Amino acid sequence: MIVPITSALLLASQLVSAMPFYQVARSVPSNVAHIAYDKENGLYLAYNRDGSLYGTYSADAARDVGQHKRDDGASCVNLSVDEVKTLPGFAQIDKYASDNWGTGSHQTVTNPDAYPGQPATACVGNDVVQVELNGSPNCITGTQTTEGTLVGTNGTVQLGFQQGFSNSATWTVTQSSTLGVSVKVSATFKIPEIADVSTEVTTSAEVTNSVSQAFTTTVNNMVTQSLTMTAPAGKTCSASFTSKSCDTQGKGQIRYLASGWVWYLYDSKTQGHYEWAVNMDVVLPNEDDRSSFLEFTGSMKSSSSSNFVGQCK
Repeated sequence: MIVPITSALLLASQLVSAMPFYQVARSVPSNVAHIAYDKENGLYLAYNRDGSLYGTYSADAARDVGQHKRDDGASCVNLSVDEVKTLPGFAQIDKYASDNWGTGSHQTVTNPDAYPGQPATACVGNDVVQVELNGSPNCITGTQTTEGTLVGTNGTVQLGFQQGFSNSATWTVTQSSTLGVSVKVSATFKIPEIADVSTEVTTSAEVTNSVSQAFTTTVNNMVTQSLTMTAPAGKTCSASFTSKSCDTQGKGQIRYLASGWVWYLYDSKTQGHYEWAVNMDVVLPNEDDRSSFLEFTGSMKSSSSSNFVGQCK
């Protein structure tokens, strides 16, 4: 008797206060695969992947409209249903719907006005985009010299120099993602070590998802330093250092990952309801089935200065 009492208490607690869809979607565990909206009774019904009922929630549909805005740490854009249909795994989503609710007349929609807060989106996410070298770097190494500056009248000379490295690159989109077309998003890039000139570093840039669009990445770890020396009578002081610059080609790809809910709105009741929402994340657990990639290529220029030596002669 303990289990039925517990279940009854759980159901009662779920029906105490009415909730908009986004609160229901955020309350259920990640294995909930679809949610039905029971208009007649004002209920949301959440189902597990195996078709078993997880829970029933009193629906506050009026509060859904305009009451919540998605707030992700990642760079995300809302998806149209046409964009969702380009996903490698969309056929699995459609099959999931037809297997559960049949093939009756219906509309497939994303981001309906009545259910904001848990939309269908594509996010670049927090994954770092790995830039790959495309061929071997072309490098030049040399020695440079800077003259000192006289400080006061006592023969003291100040030598200024920079140590560190910099990397600048211009990239061009060669293939756009089918998700978030023409939308600008932010991404983080990992620039690899280049011929001992620079270490592996990360930087960020904004990218427009459209072929032939250009963007730049810049890293500057140069540090200005100075050294004061006493110049012997009749001597000239200078600083010499090793400089190295490299030009190389690179490439990479940015994953646009779809997530959220696809709605199936039926003209007639199916399995007792008109409206069903499919959780893409559950039906397509393999991220590659929910992904589309932007590809880019470009050229990088890296330079470094090191091995500083001050001398007077």
